[in-house]
Order: sequence, then C-alpha cells, then structure tokens
Amino acid sequence: MKIALVHRRFTTNGGTERYLVGFARFLVARGHDVSVLCHEIREDLRSEPGLRFVHLRMVRAAKLASLWWSASRAIRAGNYDAVMGFGRTGGHHLFRAGGGSHADYLRRAHPVRRLVNPDDWFETAVDRAAVRAARIVMANSRLGAQGLARDYAPRRVEVVYNGVDGQRFRPDAQVRAATREELGDHGKVAIFLGNGFVRKGLATAIAALPDEWSLWVIGGDPPIAAPPRVRFLGPQRDPERFLQAADAMILPTRYDPFANACLEAMACGVPAITTSANGASEVLPEPWLVADSVGDCARALVRVGSARGLGDACRAVAERLSPQASYTRALELLVEASR
Repeated sequence: MKIALVHRRFTTNGGTERYLVGFARFLVARGHDVSVLCHEIREDLRSEPGLRFVHLRMVRAAKLASLWWSASRAIRAGNYDAVMGFGRTGGHHLFRAGGGSHADYLRRAHPVRRLVNPDDWFETAVDRAAVRAARIVMANSRLGAQGLARDYAPRRVEVVYNGVDGQRFRPDAQVRAATREELGDHGKVAIFLGNGFVRKGLATAIAALPDEWSLWVIGGDPPIAAPPRVRFLGPQRDPERFLQAADAMILPTRYDPFANACLEAMACGVPAITTSANGASEVLPEPWLVADSVGDCARALVRVGSARGLGDACRAVAERLSPQASYTRALELLVEASR
C-alpha cells in the first residue's frame, strides 16, 4: 500500500514521535510504500531506508492552521491509499490521538487556564476537528478513549496500548550494581522520570517518600526545593540504566493518557506507582500500585519494598505489550479505515 504518515516532527524526542518512527520502520519492513509528511526531521533520520519525506510548511505565527492547510494539500496531491495522522491535522483515515483529548488534559491538569486562555480554546477546536475528521481514532488507553468520546464524539475509537522494547528495557543485575556504585546509593531507591514536574506530580512524590527511601529525579525541568535524599540527575540519554538500578518508579501524574515511562520501568522488573489519571494504570499487575494521594503513594512504596515476585509480574506485563503487537494492530486498523 501507498501509505502517508503525518506529524509535525520526525524524531524520537517524545512518545508520539518514537511511535511514529517505529511504525514507519515496521511498515517499510513489510514492503509498504511509506511517505512521512512532516515539518521537522532529525538530521540522522533523513536517510532512513525506504522512507520518502514530504515537507510541510508551517508559519510560526499560525502553527496549527498552517500545518493543517499544508498537510491537507500534501495528502490530496499524494493520492495515498491510506493516511495515518499523529498530530492535529486533517484528512486522515486513522488518527492516533496519543495525547488523548486536549479538553480532558486541560480539565484535569489546568482547570483554571482552560477557562481563560484563547490559545487553548483554539487548540481544543483544532483537536476536535482532527478527531472528527478521521474514520477511526486510535487511543493508547481506555482513559484516553473515554475522554475523546466524551469531548469530541468521534465516529469510532479503538484502544491500542503502547509497546516497549524488551531488549533495551530489561532487568540487569550488573548494570544495577554499577549504577548504584556510581551514585553511591545502596538503600531503597525510587525513581521519578519525566518532563513537566508540576503535571507529573514531583511534589507529591517527594512528600510521599518514606524515611528509608531516596529519590532519583530524571527530567529536563529545573530542580525544585527538596531534602538531600532527593537527587536531580537531569535529562538522560540512557534512562534504562537508572530504571534497572531502582526499586520502584513513582509518577503521581495529574494526567497522562499513557506514560511510557511506567511501561519501561515494568520491563526492567521495577514496579510503577502512578495515579488513576494515567492510562498506564490500566496495565499495572496490582491494584494497590494505583495511588491517588500522598498517603497512598507512601503506603505503596512501603509495600513494594516487601512484595515478593512483583518485579517478575511487572516484567510479564511488559512482555505482553510489545511494539510489534501494537504496530500490527495499528496497521490492521489503518487498512480497515482506508477501505
């Protein structure tokens, strides 16, 4: 099939972008003619075998509107058999709404801002238009699907969970020992992984930390006031080695349709503690790992410290959620939507 994949960026700096790159490679490996319609391409990805790129024009003063217009023109000109969108543009057969509903995000994470910010009103309108234009919408969790259905009333929504690279993210005792030695932490360690410390709930994670635990914080935001046992490690190119060295992940997020970091932690055999406002909570192996308050998070950390076999159960969940399984289902939906 002649397939177009549409998004603003072709890079791996973000969950949606990583999914796009992986899916493009998956399609090429299966013999499809794949074009990527985008505005930005990471330099080292320009020579991806089997892909052709179509540049989308974007005007800085009107990013969403100009990208929509440019993508629509490119889709019409390309005469594609199937079109899959990953961002807020139109003309898709299948639209992957990896961020869920923008209206739901604002309602949960920015309840005041959504009422007063005209930019958010426009972004929500474009989000709604992209969802309603598609024949099938693909959400990465039931949480995301429910928000999309409530806010935008799409024709059809299907849930396809994200997958995780089980070779890159896996338990490794040697890496664990080396990383612990490097950082000088030999007690119980929780890890917080993500950008946007306010939305991701870092303050809650710090408040919930039991006395005998330390916290490693990985992310690009500036450090916040915290006790000495909270260590800010900045952004990391190899988060897997820190996950492999941790005893638990804690991510008390206000809203995440599906935080990939939780699945990556579980693939490393590390239990993830998160909130019911995270779609990843739907795949956790134990219900008490879903913690919606400081007290619940603290109790879950204590319980993780003594739970036997929990790491193996987490790894088993991750092994069932492979990238290949996710991509295979996405292709099935794309073929169905294009008929």
